[in-house]
Amino acid sequence: MGGRSLKLLYAFLTLFLHLKPALGFTSGVGNGSVLCIEKERQALLEFKKGFVNGNDKLSSWGSEDEKDCCNWRGIYCDSQGHVSELYLHSFGLRGMLSPSLLELPYLTSLDLSDNDFNQSHIPKFIDSLGNLNYLSLSWANLSGPIPHQLGNLSLLQYLHLDNNDLKIVENLEWLSRLSSIEDLDLISTNLSVANDWLKVVSHLPKLSTLKLAKCDLPPITDLSSLPHVNFSKSLIYIDLSTNHVTQSIFPWLFNYSTSLVQIYLSDNQLGGSIPDASGNMNSLQELYLGKNQLEGGIPKFFGNMCALQVLSTENNKLSGQLAELIHNLSGCVQYSLKWLVLDGNQMKGPMPKSIGNLSELDGLYLGSNLLEGEISEQHFSNFSYLEDLSLSHNSLTLKLSNDWVPPFQLRVIHLSSCNLGPDFPKWLSTQQFVSYLDISSNGISNTIPLWFLKNALGHFYLNLSNNKFSGILNNFLRSIFLQNMVSLDLSNNQLSGGLNDCFGQLPELIVLNLASNNFSGQIPSTLGSLINLRVLDLSNNNFFGELPLSLRNCTMLSFLNLRDNSFSGELPVWMGESLLSLVILNLHSNKFHGCIPQQLCRLAHIQFFDLSQNNISGNIPQCLYNLTAMAFKNTNNKYTFINLDTYMDGTQVMFPISFGGNYVFNTIVSWKGQSYVYGKNFGDMRSIDLSRNKLTGEIPAEIFNLTELKALNLAGNMLTGLIPQGIGHLKQLESLDLSRNQLFGSIPASIADLNFLSFLNLSYNKLSGRIPTGTQIQIANPSGFIGNLALCGPPLTPKCPGDVEPNAKSPKGSSKNNQEDEDEFLKCLYIGMGLGFMVGFWGVCGSLMLNRSWRHQYFRTTSNLNDWLYVAMIVNIARLQRMFQG
Repeated sequence: MGGRSLKLLYAFLTLFLHLKPALGFTSGVGNGSVLCIEKERQALLEFKKGFVNGNDKLSSWGSEDEKDCCNWRGIYCDSQGHVSELYLHSFGLRGMLSPSLLELPYLTSLDLSDNDFNQSHIPKFIDSLGNLNYLSLSWANLSGPIPHQLGNLSLLQYLHLDNNDLKIVENLEWLSRLSSIEDLDLISTNLSVANDWLKVVSHLPKLSTLKLAKCDLPPITDLSSLPHVNFSKSLIYIDLSTNHVTQSIFPWLFNYSTSLVQIYLSDNQLGGSIPDASGNMNSLQELYLGKNQLEGGIPKFFGNMCALQVLSTENNKLSGQLAELIHNLSGCVQYSLKWLVLDGNQMKGPMPKSIGNLSELDGLYLGSNLLEGEISEQHFSNFSYLEDLSLSHNSLTLKLSNDWVPPFQLRVIHLSSCNLGPDFPKWLSTQQFVSYLDISSNGISNTIPLWFLKNALGHFYLNLSNNKFSGILNNFLRSIFLQNMVSLDLSNNQLSGGLNDCFGQLPELIVLNLASNNFSGQIPSTLGSLINLRVLDLSNNNFFGELPLSLRNCTMLSFLNLRDNSFSGELPVWMGESLLSLVILNLHSNKFHGCIPQQLCRLAHIQFFDLSQNNISGNIPQCLYNLTAMAFKNTNNKYTFINLDTYMDGTQVMFPISFGGNYVFNTIVSWKGQSYVYGKNFGDMRSIDLSRNKLTGEIPAEIFNLTELKALNLAGNMLTGLIPQGIGHLKQLESLDLSRNQLFGSIPASIADLNFLSFLNLSYNKLSGRIPTGTQIQIANPSGFIGNLALCGPPLTPKCPGDVEPNAKSPKGSSKNNQEDEDEFLKCLYIGMGLGFMVGFWGVCGSLMLNRSWRHQYFRTTSNLNDWLYVAMIVNIARLQRMFQG
């Protein structure tokens, strides 16, 4: 027993030493009898000098009280006093990597992740640290190419370079030399030229974890050249999501990776049906295939995947009857499956009662399909463990009695458009741990009850939009149960009254949408206490007055929509000083006046800038060229993180997975003469709308440096001068409206270079001259040119001066081509010239030949003329000689 106890103690100590970084220990434990090597101590102090901040966590380095570097924070030494491990994860360091690391030859583990190296490159000298088996540079703000010298670190088992701005220049050949690698993470590294990526990773025999998500991986076209490597004892986890991977990856995964436990292939280019993998995926627990183009149904072999716990195929084109799909999952998988995610497909038919056979489900997601019919309490009777339920956006009707007590306790509820109204569903009062509730678009018409908020667990997301809720909001907002609210959407209801100073109750709020109600009054100053706010939408109400200065405290705001109210006062200068994260600013149809502040030019992230239909005067600022998000294409494929779990992707706010959802910010864009709602489809939209104000002066040429602009609307102002020649620089422009101004002169010829232009309105100005020739111009609507001084040429019917009118009719009844007319004229001209020459020549020469007396007289006259010319020339030459001699 004593020997066994010693062995257990030894095993525990060994495990502890290996796991101490993962367990969060941040202080080195030195050997009381062994001090660190002085040369290595000096190297660490030199390494520290490379950082401009973060020294608070490095305060123990070099202090008089602690000279043994083995006891410094983040340092671990071996029994000989050599520095063997350096763990500086999340130390807040900012600076450069110093070559002093080369003085640590015994270093085996180096973790510098989650620091800021200021876009510097990975130093090439790092390959000299030949004893490294652990290297993490994740989230370190590194850039540039990955040095191929990394391939010399032959002992590396753990390499994390993820979430930087790194790329490869040629291929991944260097990676093939890391034969000991077990855990490889290159997420968000640009591998677009790595055509050898699959071949290389197939040569890594010990690889167990492979993360290549968001790497711009090229598709694999030829699998025949790949080695038949057996991963049955190695590869466990593989993440290839958000790339260009096609269905050709399936044979490689299914045939050679039988030990795989987790597969992530979401957001790729997988097409066709899911191939048969019967018998080869017995260890698989999680399979993620969402956001692809997969068709057909769920194959029968899934029913025999007895280890499968998560099957996620959302946002594909899967079709067929839901009942058939459930039947194919009727094998042993029904006892292991915890999550079934089928949102956003084309599944049809009613909800089968056999769905209750999947009694172990924690999450059931069937939203946004083509399901129909009624759902009763019987469908849910076996779901004792259900926590997440999504049935939104189908043609379903939930027939659930008010006194029904469900067998489950839900955290996430998606029941939008499920015909729950007109009364608020009382069975929700039994759900005590709800963190996400979406019952929008259900025709619920009574007041908002407070009882269900008492059951809210942790952070809370609430979407009651598109119903018929009425009454005053303030009592609701004062509820103490809203303190952890992170998202509140009450838009498109019938709520009324003013907003009192009650927003201090919502300190965690990220999204606030009160659009399209009957609210009135001024905005309370406490709105500025929402310092975490990212989305604020108060559009289409009756608010008035000036915006409170306290809003400048909401420095995290990305989306601000105040359109269609009666806000007044000058455009706030503080918007351009404090709200520097704005992506969308919509102030359309209010009563703002005064000039456009120069400070608004600081909104470098702005993609949608709408100040239309106000009383704004003065010139358009030249500094608008500083709106750089409209000048450069967004090539950053990373999410913008709000906090540890919540992030933004385009106009979507993605909430933690535990909430199971996201919020899409919608805004109205004036686009090609119409108004459109843009939300998730906002994409690469770049728009400036200053129309229907009182702007004067010329159009600044600088605005045409915003080369990614897709829509520009300056209509209905008092702008003068010429249209700048630089308009041709807006190569991405699709919609241009400069109508109803006082612009004069000709239309720049460069406008014909706008190949994507599909809407053009220059009407009611003072433009003149020929309309430039270009495909997009000539097919434009002629109404876009009317009301000008003297425009001519296609697409207008008036011809320009000098244009040749075509002949009335040809022999076939149609007018002849101008070129044909010109050819006919030249032909007649040449014939006439030939005849004239012949008549003139023979008229003179023929007469002389036939009449002797005329001929003699002609030659006599010619001879006398010749003599006279000779004598006159000699006399004049002699006269000139005497003149020069005198």
